[in-house]
Amino acid sequence: MNQSMWTWVNESIVDPLIQLLGGSLVFVFTNLTAIVGFILAALIIRRVFEEKRNPSNFFAWFFIVLFMPIIGVPLYFMFGGRKSRKLAKNKLEVTSRALDIAQQTRDHKHTIQRTHSQGNHFELLPDGETAFKRICHEIESAEHTIHIATYILGNDPTGQAIVDRLTQRAQAGIKVRLLLDSLGSWNCTRAARYKIRQAGGEVAMFMPVLPIQTQTSSNLRNHRKIAIFDNYRAITGGQNLDTRFMGAQPDPDRFSDFSIVTQGPAVATLTRTFIADWAFSHKESPAKHEALLRYVPEEAGNSTTEIITSGPDSPNDPLWEQIVRIIQEFKQSLTIITPYFIPDEVVFRSLIVKAHTGRHIRLILPLKSNQRLTDIARYHYLRELDQAGIDIQFYTPRMMHGKLILADDMVAMTGSANIDMRSLFVNFEIGQLHFTPSDIAALTQWAESLEKDCISYREAIREHKILPNRMLEDLVHLIAPML
Repeated sequence: MNQSMWTWVNESIVDPLIQLLGGSLVFVFTNLTAIVGFILAALIIRRVFEEKRNPSNFFAWFFIVLFMPIIGVPLYFMFGGRKSRKLAKNKLEVTSRALDIAQQTRDHKHTIQRTHSQGNHFELLPDGETAFKRICHEIESAEHTIHIATYILGNDPTGQAIVDRLTQRAQAGIKVRLLLDSLGSWNCTRAARYKIRQAGGEVAMFMPVLPIQTQTSSNLRNHRKIAIFDNYRAITGGQNLDTRFMGAQPDPDRFSDFSIVTQGPAVATLTRTFIADWAFSHKESPAKHEALLRYVPEEAGNSTTEIITSGPDSPNDPLWEQIVRIIQEFKQSLTIITPYFIPDEVVFRSLIVKAHTGRHIRLILPLKSNQRLTDIARYHYLRELDQAGIDIQFYTPRMMHGKLILADDMVAMTGSANIDMRSLFVNFEIGQLHFTPSDIAALTQWAESLEKDCISYREAIREHKILPNRMLEDLVHLIAPML
């Protein structure tokens, strides 16, 4: 067959056949991908329904999964879980076993499940320098046990100083247990973990980051900050073990934040929470820590407090429920201080309704936080709150990371949770209610110390041009429930 004949065969028969087959394969592959994506999207949407999410969270995932399944499906598998049934079952078994052991104590005077724990000592650590010095002092002074859970352990002077002290105490025979969140302390703590373990201490990582490492969602993070010394004194709040939050020397760029020292019977609940998280992460039975779980510290003061734990293993959302209750029941004044503000519909509408009744509500936020997307997302809510008459104040000098709610000089809430849907419905968090007037007065004074460096919402609009592009704001609002 000559060259011209080969050319005719190729052009007339072979090339069209290849194009036809190729086109068919592309068509089949494209449609197969679409079908698989649709099926996965349908299954995920069904799971979202079963999780009984709030409407805004549901529609955010519905939008991204249904209309962009190639992106939405893998994102959901990595970050979409909320009330993981498998996690809830496993974690709840550990937590329930820990509680059962704790309730077997003979000292019924201080039962773990009592609503309010009386006879506690309260102390406010108002800044990062004070908190750093206190946690270092407690580590150095501990006589037998140090339990620390944190979201972030920094690979910086603050983190290294704390690791050095934990290492020294472990070498001295003190029982050191350090629980780190795998995402918050991701890829920066390998050397620190090795150092503590070599000294005889123990380190556990909470929930692997990559979905292939776990059968639950990577979205479920332990955001609690708890440090317990000798099962008697505890430090809680929102400060991580990182130079941005605390340090030996003052730093003008350090986040404004505080921590709380609690000493007395309430520490038993914090110990139970830590041991439950530790046993779950370390894959061991809480029964191994029976003596710790049964121990209830002696009274140490006159403060009445309540510890609230919340997370994906809880059948309800205790912190969210408590916040809603405070908002709906306060009579005169309410102050909410939070670094990130993306409320769910119930909290949002409850604030507006109370403002319309003439109650005074003050909201204090950082002018610019360290999370740009959350700053953009908050303005959808702030516009309506401002119109409802709520006093919105922006803290200007630096990032403000404190979390505090004050109601009628009657109750205060502190802890690790932000007013956003991730903290209230996804993360493992710890909260603390304070009922003693002197404790509330100290927290009120801290809140008032922020005021001199605040500007109003409307002044910020005029002077700092804070409002984002409206199209960008609308786009970010669609995904706000996932932030």
